[in-house]
Amino acid sequence: MPMLHLVMKQQQINKFFLRFLFVFFVHVIIKIGDQSFTGFFDASTRGLIFSAGFITYWLVIWYIAAYFNGKILQKQEVSSKNKKNYIYVLFSFHLIFGLIASFIANFSYRLWDIYFFNNSEIWSSVPVINPELTFSLLTVYMMVFTFDTFYHSNIKQKEDQLKLEKLEKDSTLAQYLNLKSQIEPHFLFNSLSVLSSLIYTNADLASEFVLRLSRILRYVIEKNEFLLVPLKEEIIFVENYIFLIQTRFENEILCEIHLDKKLMNTRFVPPAALQTLVENAIKHNKFTKNKPLIIEINNTEECLVVKNNVQLRNDSTNSTKQGLDNLKARFSHFTETPVEIMQTKYEFSVSLPLLTKEHDERFNI
Repeated sequence: MPMLHLVMKQQQINKFFLRFLFVFFVHVIIKIGDQSFTGFFDASTRGLIFSAGFITYWLVIWYIAAYFNGKILQKQEVSSKNKKNYIYVLFSFHLIFGLIASFIANFSYRLWDIYFFNNSEIWSSVPVINPELTFSLLTVYMMVFTFDTFYHSNIKQKEDQLKLEKLEKDSTLAQYLNLKSQIEPHFLFNSLSVLSSLIYTNADLASEFVLRLSRILRYVIEKNEFLLVPLKEEIIFVENYIFLIQTRFENEILCEIHLDKKLMNTRFVPPAALQTLVENAIKHNKFTKNKPLIIEINNTEECLVVKNNVQLRNDSTNSTKQGLDNLKARFSHFTETPVEIMQTKYEFSVSLPLLTKEHDERFNI
């Protein structure tokens, strides 16, 4: 983490010096073109103050404009709709802001020169707007931010590509582990053992059991290629998984799902994310009919919450937490909102950020 902080700090320093050099270069051109100075090497008080004022002003303007530029681009990233509108907004913002900044620079220079250096005669024949200087500065401003936006878009595209490649590797590993956990011998053995007993005692339940098992295997195989799946599909998968578990353990495991139907149709999660948490709860807790394991799945406005009562098994301290760590890593590629894990003596809960259609379209390309 300290190394990452140093790298980011060095990038900020490099960015500052690049911007300083560019503004300094523009200032040299304008100072040479202004006949009221004796060239760039005018080291008079007026010349030095002009240089310091020009460079400082435009560096501040650059950072302010870059901040709002980033905000507009960030809005564009999370929306796949009306991208052209964001381009118009970005262009309009820079055009208006650049024009205002250029006029203020021109007008401030005029007032400063008149009131501090008594050069009112020089400015008497120059219009207040001073179109030559104002529009020259505006042209430079627009060129700078056209390049700046293009440069950062390229950097962001490369970062997204690297992030996508890493995500695919992490997701492939997670999906492989999930597939392995679903079809490994002991899982199939336990399921088939339950099924064999049901055939003789409850034919209808046995038929339903086979149907649910086939849906689980189909989901795992079909969704293995996807980075995100609709929440509704994941819930159906979890319900089928819970059905098999409850058929085996009967009333020892209870599961309650209370979700906003609108969210189920519009939000996304990585495949098997919920099943991982349900399986984790079953794996690390003991349960009986008198003390059942109670798993609850509900939602807030922005998060999906999975929680269970804590009845830890004696060997639960040996957990590697690989499943939870992998889940955190997978979500971190889509959003900066972290997976939150909270544990008390009586309750364990995990909050998963709910992802949108835009995240799905951005990565499922």
